[in-house]
Amino acid sequence: MGTTTLWALRTWFKLSLLLGLLVGVVWVWFGTGSGWFWTAIAAACVTEYYVVRQLGREWSWEARATWWWSA
Repeated sequence: MGTTTLWALRTWFKLSLLLGLLVGVVWVWFGTGSGWFWTAIAAACVTEYYVVRQLGREWSWEARATWWWSA
């Protein structure tokens, strides 16, 4: 279970870092007054929400299958 938890945390961190960098690039390139910046922010938030839900779902499926009470 610890392996799955570490995998989920690593995956979440890598994706959050990538989304942050992409938003940062859009910010530097277009500035905050641009609609592209706010679109990038919205897309990053929706993507982050979706990924966190999916990683939580994957973690819970793994927890149901491998924790001590299932042995």
